[in-house]
Amino acid sequence: MSPSPSLAASRARTDAGWLFAAPFRPFFVGASALAALSVPAWVAMYLGGAAEVASMPAFAWHAHEMVFGFLPAVMAGYLLSATPNWSGRLPASGPPLAALFALWAAGRVMPFLVPLPFAALADAAFPLGVTAVLVREARIKSPRQSRHGLMLFPLLAVAAVAHRLTVMDYEVAAAMARVGIAVAVLLISAVGGRFVPSLTRNALVGRGAERVPEPYGRFDVVVLVVALPALTAWVVAPAGWITAGAMAIAAILQGVRLWRWRGWSARQFDVLALHAGYLWLVTGTALAALAAVPGSGLPLDTALHAFASGAIGAMTMAVMARLAVSRGGHSPAAGGLCAVAIVAVNLGALARVVAPFSGAHSLDLIIAGAALWTMAWTVFTTAQIMSARA
Repeated sequence: MSPSPSLAASRARTDAGWLFAAPFRPFFVGASALAALSVPAWVAMYLGGAAEVASMPAFAWHAHEMVFGFLPAVMAGYLLSATPNWSGRLPASGPPLAALFALWAAGRVMPFLVPLPFAALADAAFPLGVTAVLVREARIKSPRQSRHGLMLFPLLAVAAVAHRLTVMDYEVAAAMARVGIAVAVLLISAVGGRFVPSLTRNALVGRGAERVPEPYGRFDVVVLVVALPALTAWVVAPAGWITAGAMAIAAILQGVRLWRWRGWSARQFDVLALHAGYLWLVTGTALAALAAVPGSGLPLDTALHAFASGAIGAMTMAVMARLAVSRGGHSPAAGGLCAVAIVAVNLGALARVVAPFSGAHSLDLIIAGAALWTMAWTVFTTAQIMSARA
């Protein structure tokens, strides 16, 4: 007699070891470790005047690792964890999962060791590998989760290669980095727009609240329909009246959307963390609109850091905490560390975004933001390992 699915899954997790027992774990731990290490490395390069690293200008390497290293790993961990819910197959674990993780790790290490063409191939290997996995799962059933990955991961592969090959052209490389950021913002808008109000509704109903967030509906579709061309305009031409107008409309709609979710009524820290992450998305969109106004004097990269450090950093950590630590409930200490990390990552984003407006204290705030970011992801990495091994 063949073992039951639950018994088979249990045996698979035991045989795989703690790191490769769950599809999200190696990617969440790897992305968190990368976030903790790469930002202080970049600050050291910035202060030391380093001109080049891994055949790229130092500033471009920093953007590349955050957008095309950190982000795809988090996306892959989330989507690969969701696929068993609709495909009916056991989640990826063991050697196949380790092989996919090795592709991601190779993309981080190989550019230091091989010529540029091979480094570009290493950049593309992981997102295309994830696409292949999702294509296989989509042959069983093709839900919304797989469509997100099938659209976004190939785009990330192309943008990552283009960013590396055109990195000496600042304008083109900056546009490719904005492509990666825009992909993440759209994913947060699409996926977060469903689970943030859902989790908020559950929290409020549990307290007996009479007013709860509206379910996903036509207004949410309108927000996404407006966000796509607005972000496209921001990618192509971050300065100009057309981008300013499109991003301003998107910011208003995103703000109304967040208001409709009634986050101020929630009292659960993990739910509030999700609302804080989405607030950064609203803030980044508004800053992009202001920076696009000709003559505004607002630095163009202010919105980029609100999106990257704030929306992506804070939201991904909040989502990862629910999936990797909070849901398991095995280690109260790990849950406490997650709370510390989430507060720190939001404060770090705040310091980085306000730094350009701080005059003589700008560099101090950049360093403080980097220190808070590093602390946040170091603590969060520790919390994940504690929870996994509990």
